[in-house]
Amino acid sequence: MATRKKKSEVTIDASGPDVVQIVKGTHLTVTTFPNGKTKLVWDWDALLQEVKEAIASVEEKSAKKSKSTVK
Repeated sequence: MATRKKKSEVTIDASGPDVVQIVKGTHLTVTTFPNGKTKLVWDWDALLQEVKEAIASVEEKSAKKSKSTVK
């Protein structure tokens, strides 16, 4: 099931001598440091909520199909 990609927020911290790039999505934040190191931080609650919503929408569509095919 394809869904529309949600927008992410990009922040660049250039206050010091090194530039740090932070990309914040709906359930994952990616921080990239100047030395190439990358740090991932998951928002497990948001991820779980998104998965539950996807499961519920599929189950709802499945229930509607089975009701319409049974006569």
